[in-house]
Amino acid sequence: MLYVVQNGFNMVTRTPAENIVYCVSSVQKTIDLKLDFVFTDGHAVDGFSTQYTIEDIHNIDSIIDKNAIDSKYWRDENDLDKKRRKEAEFLVLGDIAPDGILGYLTYKENAKKRIIDFGADASRVVIKPEYYF
Repeated sequence: MLYVVQNGFNMVTRTPAENIVYCVSSVQKTIDLKLDFVFTDGHAVDGFSTQYTIEDIHNIDSIIDKNAIDSKYWRDENDLDKKRRKEAEFLVLGDIAPDGILGYLTYKENAKKRIIDFGADASRVVIKPEYYF
């Protein structure tokens, strides 16, 4: 989805990387805050993907394909299902309150400064241009 947003595909308005901020949380934080969630073993809208709930969370490491997720490349002609598995999702119902956010990732310094100006703790804002397309 980030690629689509940054490049303006599928009738989505193009948004420059410096205007996109990752809000970082964790599975454990989501559980601690008692937020409703599902996670998938692939792209959530794909018919081959399965949705899992909190009852399955202890098996998440064997359910999701970390190799596919961590892979630099999205496609593999020897593994036609890799792209779907790479797009595994963790979806939280509703909004995540500020205390559920552990940190922020930005594309470059000007974006970091804007987030800090909005009130984010500077020690929790990290510049990671390699996380963007």
